[in-house]
Amino acid sequence: MLHGITTMASNGFEPLAKGTFILLRPCCTTPAGPATATGPALARAGVTCGDAGWVGQTMQCGWVVIVVALAKHGVSAYNPGTQITPKPNVLLDSASPRTCQPPHMKLLLARPLIALAIACALPCLAAVPPAEKLLPADTLLVLTIPDLDRALAAAKDFPIAQLWRDPAMKPFAEKFEQKLRELVGEQEKNFEKDWAEFKPLVSGQVSMAVLRGDWQGEAGSGPEVVAFLDVKDKGKQLHDFIERCEKRDIDAGKTIQRETVRGVKFARTVPKDGDDAPKKSQPYIGQSGSLLLLSESPKALEKILARQDGAGAGLDETPEFERARNTVGRDSHAFGWVNVKALAAVLGKMPAQSPDGGNPLGIAPGRIMDALGFGGLDGIVFAARQTPEGTQAELFVQAPQARRKGLLGLLAPEANEAGPSPMVAGDVAKFSRVRIDGQKAFQAVERIITDLNPQMAGIVTLMLENVGKDKDPNFDLRKQIIGNLGADFVTIQKAPRGKSVADLSSPPTLFLVGSPKPEALLQALLTINPLPPKEREFLGRKIYHLTPLPGMPSPGGKGGMSFSTTAGYLAVATDAGLLEEALRGEAQGKPLSAVPGLADAAQRVGGLNTGWFAYQNQSESLRILIETLKQDPDGVDKLFASPIPTPGAPMPSLQPLKNLMDFSLLPPFDAIAKYLGYSVQATAATPEGISFKSFTPIPSGLKK
Repeated sequence: MLHGITTMASNGFEPLAKGTFILLRPCCTTPAGPATATGPALARAGVTCGDAGWVGQTMQCGWVVIVVALAKHGVSAYNPGTQITPKPNVLLDSASPRTCQPPHMKLLLARPLIALAIACALPCLAAVPPAEKLLPADTLLVLTIPDLDRALAAAKDFPIAQLWRDPAMKPFAEKFEQKLRELVGEQEKNFEKDWAEFKPLVSGQVSMAVLRGDWQGEAGSGPEVVAFLDVKDKGKQLHDFIERCEKRDIDAGKTIQRETVRGVKFARTVPKDGDDAPKKSQPYIGQSGSLLLLSESPKALEKILARQDGAGAGLDETPEFERARNTVGRDSHAFGWVNVKALAAVLGKMPAQSPDGGNPLGIAPGRIMDALGFGGLDGIVFAARQTPEGTQAELFVQAPQARRKGLLGLLAPEANEAGPSPMVAGDVAKFSRVRIDGQKAFQAVERIITDLNPQMAGIVTLMLENVGKDKDPNFDLRKQIIGNLGADFVTIQKAPRGKSVADLSSPPTLFLVGSPKPEALLQALLTINPLPPKEREFLGRKIYHLTPLPGMPSPGGKGGMSFSTTAGYLAVATDAGLLEEALRGEAQGKPLSAVPGLADAAQRVGGLNTGWFAYQNQSESLRILIETLKQDPDGVDKLFASPIPTPGAPMPSLQPLKNLMDFSLLPPFDAIAKYLGYSVQATAATPEGISFKSFTPIPSGLKK
């Protein structure tokens, strides 16, 4: 990129290093002083394509020569106030005081060529490489938005973004934003002003990464974190912004710690001695071209700058990363990748929590990774994109089939029909169907426990062998329960029937467990229950109702579970009415399969035959939630409370959330219903890994 372009040394200038070029700008010169090169800073100070226009301007007096030294990663910093004095008889003919002469003929001939070269080259100089080319090969994690302008342009039509801008949401949104500014302002008094100035600058790539560096898993050590942002053609504004912030810190008496990394200056503030405020670790901040770089580690910054220079191995040269990038496509608005293979190598070196043997269940992290199957992982990749039809997202687990075990084996469904049956109504809030062999899944869990800790596995086996023996000495849990599990698991959830927090916490839910012998499976479950069930008849079938033991939480939240069988399934429900709907065998009203657009949405995630399909109706889920929180804003505490008592481990306080969000200001649901629709998800196993895809169509109320 412009390497090899040299100066006109033969005309009297000192020879410059390979990779230099000249810009010629018209100006007036006088014997009274040297010519002054004024104009925007170049390259690291923010050169743009428009700067090439200097070359084609009409010359009336003379020429100022602006010399710019190039590096592989960009152009070195240039101070627009630098004065340059040409040597006698170099590019300017002899001139009497304040008298302009025509330019040298060679210069006139060179002007078009120089203009063309610079006009073609500057767009290349302005382009910042993608994150994988700037990051080193030892990257453990990367999260990137390749182009913020492009992502924001796509996101402005995102239904949730439109919802936030709706006038009906204005009271809630304005108060939330005000409280958020106040919260951040408590930590950083100048945040609001700085953010208002900084926000318009960021327009290109936004990336964050975790680098392994020297981390080997030792206690007290960790990986390196680095972030970099591209401001495109606003490098000069970014430079000025950094200088103003630094000057303000100096004026406030703060100590500035400086580092120079590969010729780039970095700085960070250091708390004053005796300062009672909590000591916060501050990152070094610096600018390289149009990139703003931040990291607490100068070593991490050095690696990014080295990659700008083209030195060292890059993440894009890592085979696992390239396979991941190609799997999810390169047109995403947001992208992330975890190098599980490298992370597992580090965790494998870490000891158990109790290396002295004081804890017989102490398990080393490496052993946990291997037992769960993560040792066979290459990586996990995520990508999201907004299209005119809706929002697409994919999570791909790079787990080759030959190395798939543990949890990864459980997550890989068998390719089979997973769509909703005619009995599933179109007004369901949630639906999922998973085609996983229940017996194989149980065996996989047993292997995981054994691999984690054989002693623990022995205890679990002993407990399972004694389940139900108090009622039937011949009872065999493995044979009568596990042996009767099939390969079809369905979950159906309806909207809450009431508007209380208790209703929201326990919406009507139905579980269908496929079984070759559903009646035998049901009787086995009744055998291991310590209390006798209540029985009743419905459409010729028996429904059994089990109540929990005193003091035990109920999954249904209303005092028990109802059991029955239907068409090859064991049916378990938290709501008797929902169970009765299932026993009728057909949906009341339009079935879920007839919901407009569902078939097309399903195809965007792989179809209904991948073995794992899910559906979520946001309208049904949020309608009652919004109405309930409007009436009882404090109900959010009860809504997120743990259903199981956890002595010594209380749930985190939700007061900060309540301080930010005044739920009483939410608009009526009907005012915002058009922004809410449904989403579908599917999981599929391939020889290369396991794919989790999601698609949220544009709601029908927003379609043009």
